[in-house]
Amino acid sequence: MNFWENVDQEREFKNLTRKELAYKANFSLNSISTGIARNSIPAADVAVRIARVLETTVENLMNQNSGRENQSDFHSSGQESLYTKYRNFIEDFDKLAPENQKAVIQIVSQITH
Repeated sequence: MNFWENVDQEREFKNLTRKELAYKANFSLNSISTGIARNSIPAADVAVRIARVLETTVENLMNQNSGRENQSDFHSSGQESLYTKYRNFIEDFDKLAPENQKAVIQIVSQITH
């Protein structure tokens, strides 16, 4: 994935719109559209502000292989986002029927308490 795809993935996980991200990171909403259209990377200071808002690292947003293929360095350093770390579980959980989701939540709750 490219920088902006990774940003969108993290942004969606945080339930932020592109407009909210732009506001919180103090940059133009048009910059997102331009960056996506041109497949470009923003200036370093903008990338840092975006990463801070998304509570991740610029390195994670720059990572071309943000899936599990190349996450060992992030995992060992503890710098990957929780979403990236548990992405497959979350995607599988979302596919479950609501009653099965409830059952999983109850099991996890019992285990952790």
